[in-house]
Amino acid sequence: MLLSSIVRRARLLLGTDIAYLSLNDSESAETFIRTTDGVRTESYAAIRMPLGTGVLGLAAGGIIAETPDYLPDEGKTHLPDIDHVVVEEGVRAILGAPLRIAGKVVGALMTANRTPGAFTQAQREHLEQIASLAAAAVELVGAKESEKVARRAAKKAAADLASVLTADGVRSEIETRLAGELAEHRGLDELLDVAGTMLGAQLRVLDATGSELACSASPERSEPEEVQGSAHEERGALIGDAAPGFVIVTRDAPPEVPGVVASVVARYASIALLYDRTIDDVRHFHENELVSALVSPPDPERPTLSPAMVQRALGTDRETSIAVLVPSEPDDSSRRRLLGRVRQLAKTGHTIVAGYLGRVVIVARSPEEALRARITALVSDLPCFGGIASSPELAKAPGAYAEAAAIASAMRATGQPGAIAGGAEAGVAGLLLRDGDPATARRFLAAHLGPLLKQSRGDVLLATALAYLDANGSINDAAEVLRIHPNTVRQRVDRIDSELDPSWRRGPRRLDTHVALRLWRLNRATASPAEINETSMGPAGARAH
Repeated sequence: MLLSSIVRRARLLLGTDIAYLSLNDSESAETFIRTTDGVRTESYAAIRMPLGTGVLGLAAGGIIAETPDYLPDEGKTHLPDIDHVVVEEGVRAILGAPLRIAGKVVGALMTANRTPGAFTQAQREHLEQIASLAAAAVELVGAKESEKVARRAAKKAAADLASVLTADGVRSEIETRLAGELAEHRGLDELLDVAGTMLGAQLRVLDATGSELACSASPERSEPEEVQGSAHEERGALIGDAAPGFVIVTRDAPPEVPGVVASVVARYASIALLYDRTIDDVRHFHENELVSALVSPPDPERPTLSPAMVQRALGTDRETSIAVLVPSEPDDSSRRRLLGRVRQLAKTGHTIVAGYLGRVVIVARSPEEALRARITALVSDLPCFGGIASSPELAKAPGAYAEAAAIASAMRATGQPGAIAGGAEAGVAGLLLRDGDPATARRFLAAHLGPLLKQSRGDVLLATALAYLDANGSINDAAEVLRIHPNTVRQRVDRIDSELDPSWRRGPRRLDTHVALRLWRLNRATASPAEINETSMGPAGARAH
């Protein structure tokens, strides 16, 4: 390299131990060593010095600088870290001359000895002459570097243009084909098969939970599975009402243009998914309307169901059981997956299944236990909360539905997924819900929790009391559930003692308080905003927060 050759010749001509060349960094106002000869330590070769400090910084700042013995020279500005590096290298005497290009200082040419002593006038003159040559070399090297950078930039721009053109071609081909498939009313599965065949890839559509909604047929492989390389995946997000969810494109080899296909397929898959859902909704419109009419409260303005229609769907009038299922995740994909699973019940007759108010509702002419067993066999692997109730006659179906829906919400509030619970399984809350008297529950809450319901921080104290009783009086266990410090739990329990009297957590009153807290939690989980406002108001109208 040209600069290395110049530095080596400077060292030989001056007869010194080491030589090196630095370049200036105008943004940081520092000079850094670029090339060395005779330097032993990596730390010395990596020196960066602020301009104006030490001998190197002075020379790089524009003046000829020297010292017969650097470390004891008080006329130079010393930096502790640099002095330590100089000691490691063993440098004593230093001489430097600036590099000038068109009047601008761009660095310094330096030489040094590991023994102290002044430099001769001849050494100074030789160094200045070589510094002029080195400055010209720096300018030449800089020009070559700029030329290389320009060539690399031009090459990258050409590659980027080619990539963009290729990506546009791939995108256009896929979009044209998929748009044609949608125009032919193809569903999601057919769309994925077409895209998978075009790309030689496996395509899957997943919902937000990672559950698979659809999958293309596996592409034909030209080689046995065991000799294939690792698969490459692209992921594109579903859009619009189909979101959240993803399309995953899996291929054996890296795509020619990465990051293009998945996003394009995801757009068309979103349209196809919504089309499939619309068709499904239309196909089951009759069941949805029938369930809505059966479980809704009587309305004189709504036409009554004809006995013939009911008999075709449910058979003759006898005990009717109604189950309500709520998916653990409140998104549309989870509800549709649950609905699709339990619709198999309708194949056996005398059972109708429909989506209603964000829930899945099953109405069957069978006893509770029989319907519960049939549902459990289908949804045991799907996280959901369920309630079930029965009515001796169809006219009372709205009440049975309301009870089943309330129990499902109660099971969700108490964190008990998987079970299809009736009133007995829902515990004390289920018994009160079966009675169907909200006023009774409100009076019970006021009798046992009244002072806390009126507090400005009542919800915090009520939640603490519930966690404390659920933990069998363990401060530490309650703190872990609430994710707060045990001392905070103790302080809150003391506050609750002052409001309710310490007997709330001991003896017979403990059970009443625990039941009241459970009802409070269920009320918060199942009540409408208006009902929450009503139960949260004290006598003076001050709402608890």
